[in-house]
Formats: sequence, structure tokens, C-alpha cells
Amino acid sequence: MRPFAPARHAQSIPRSGIRDVFDRADRVPGAISLCVGEPRHTAPDHAVDAACAAIRVGHTTYTNILGIDAFRRAASDYTARVKGLAYDPSTEIQAVEGATIGLFLALKAVVDPGDEVIIPSPFFSSYEAEVLMCGGVPRMVALDPRRDMHLNAADIENAVTDRTRAIIINSPGNPTGAVTSARELEDVAEVCLRHGIWAISDEVYHRFSFVPGMPTAPSIAAARGMRERTIIVDSLSKTFAMTGWRIGYILAPKTIIEQTSKIAELMHSSVNSMAQYAGTAALNGCDDAIGEMRAEYERSRALITRTVGRTPSLGLVPAEGAFYAFIDIRATGMDSETFSGRLLDERAVAVVPGTAFGREGAGFIRVSYAGDEHELHEAMDRLTRFAEEHASHQVPDAMDEDALGMTA
Repeated sequence: MRPFAPARHAQSIPRSGIRDVFDRADRVPGAISLCVGEPRHTAPDHAVDAACAAIRVGHTTYTNILGIDAFRRAASDYTARVKGLAYDPSTEIQAVEGATIGLFLALKAVVDPGDEVIIPSPFFSSYEAEVLMCGGVPRMVALDPRRDMHLNAADIENAVTDRTRAIIINSPGNPTGAVTSARELEDVAEVCLRHGIWAISDEVYHRFSFVPGMPTAPSIAAARGMRERTIIVDSLSKTFAMTGWRIGYILAPKTIIEQTSKIAELMHSSVNSMAQYAGTAALNGCDDAIGEMRAEYERSRALITRTVGRTPSLGLVPAEGAFYAFIDIRATGMDSETFSGRLLDERAVAVVPGTAFGREGAGFIRVSYAGDEHELHEAMDRLTRFAEEHASHQVPDAMDEDALGMTA
């Protein structure tokens, strides 16, 4: 008789390494957490008022699986205004319950069992798991700190096989903070077009690019020939500090939206109606709130850059976007897990080991600077003192072969 146990497929899905750190930090009294990829702000008043008004007038029922008309129009107008991309709100936009479910729907729409999906690594931990949940095969391509962790078309080309179906793109990147330029994305686009590869573009941090002259990170969908080969997944979680509202959207060709909406209807019937009304208000006019967050993030980013820059035992991948710093800790002689574990136990500071984002993150830690500025200052002081106490000051020139050369 078959034992009563969870399905083998379910057990094969990896647990998030970020969640492991959260759980440990909760057990350390007074710990300062630099783990959470979440703005310390809350949703703009304008969005909150719109949600409350929707409740009062009874907009609390099921909605169209694509989302209410007003939300899709707002997403269309916002995308045209901010990214310069045009999408038809009636057929090319779908509301989703946050970017994570949007990514799963995108993958489910284009990936068959056995298809390979290229994932530039280090990567946000859910990418690998969601590919596996779709029956796909994750194929990691190492990002190179010597190229500031930008996407590189030649490395991607080398990873393509006759089974490659899609690539997941994330710029500004989590965990690296890297912003891949429009020119670099055009080179990647040529690879996609030449081999018939879908681009699934996670653009949740698009408004937080700190590259001079580039306030919004470019999208691969803007590259020649790629609008019909790209599925953009976006969210209001980071941009408008609406993480708990669980509201985002997919931008894609009509043929893809037909599939993602069909699957979504079977999963959850429709997206939270109040969140859609709040999202509509946010997309239509909360840029002041974004500006305030950007200003705070730039100050915090500058603090980290200065602090790491004067600490010989630490290095920093240029923090070009999002609200993350990817810090090289190899000169301490500790691996990522040991460093983060001891930093929490001995200095009550929680950071995420780079290996939580794939083995290509070995030798690094991720720090989020989206939280309280005063806590960040104290935490970075503790972190740098800890690093210096354990430093060998023999900073390697590049990542080791396991982290740099693998594309398996």
C-alpha cells in the first residue's frame, strides 16, 4: 500500500532560503532585519480612500477575470506614460494577485513539461520553484560581478539548446540591484528572436533605477521585434508600497492573455475587487509617493556605498536599482551562510546569504535598504565591524569557478 505522504512533486519544490532567514531572525530578540524586500511606507492615501469607497458602495463582488475595466485602462495609461509601451486594455492586460502569481501564469502559458527556462543567477528564489511547478527545467546562467551583474547576450546564447523555451529577465534585479541597459537588452532580444525564446520580464522595480539619466529601467519589450515575444509582469507592491494588497498585472500579446486568464479563473475566480480600485487610483496619480520613496532609497543607497567603500574586507556590486545591495564578503574567510548566521547570532543583524538566490550567489549577502534609515545606519555599523574583525583582507579578483563558470 502506498504510504500517506505528500506528493513527490510537491516535496521536490525548493523552500525559499529567504524564509529560512526570516524564521531565524524572529527568534533573536531585538534583531535588526535587512532581509525584507518591502517598503517601510504604506499605500498612498489616495489609493486607500479609493478602496474604502469601493467597499462602501458595494464593489465587493467577483470581477471579470481580466480585472475591472478601470484598472486595466489605468495600467495601460501608466505603462504608456512611464515605459513608452502601448497595450490594449481590453485584450492585452490582466490583473493578477501580485507578481509571483503573474510569473507562474506567464510560465504556465508558454512552458511545456521538459522545456528549458534560462534563469540568470543569482535570481529571486521563486523563479526556479515556479519553473519546476510548471514541469520545466531551470537552466542557470551565471551573472558576472565583473560586468556588474548585467545580462550578457553571449552567456545566454551559450546556454540555449533546442529545448529552450523562455528566459526570465529581472531588471532592476533582485538580489543584485543591477540595471541592464537598453543596449544590452537589445543584444539579449536578438538571441531570443533568433532562437524563438519567450522573454518573461519581471519589472516590479522599474521605477527604482538610480543610473544617471535613467529614472525608469528599460524593458526588453521595447527592443525591436520583442513586444510580441515578451510577457511583462508588474506589480504595485514595490512601486506604490502595496505589498499586502496583492495586486499586479500582466502585459502580453492577446494570445497569451487568453491562456493566462483561463488558467487564473480556474485558480482563484477573480482578483480582490477592492485592491483593484485602490490600484486604479495609485496608477492614475500617486507619483509624489514614488518620488518620496526614491529620495529615501537614494540616501540609504549612498550610506551603504560609503560604508562598504571604506571597509577593506567588503566589496559591492554597483547598487544601480531596486533597493538591494549585493555585498561581497569573501575576504572575511566565511561562506555566505556562515557569515549571515554568525552576524545574526553575534550582532543581531539579519541579512540573506547569497546562496538563497542560487549557488552563483556564493560569497555574497543581500542587504535590503527599504526599511528605516536609522536602523540601517546602526545595522551597517554592526555589519562592517563584524566583517573587519574576521577579515583576511585577501580580496579575490573574481568569483570562484563554481560561481562564475557554471551554466548548468
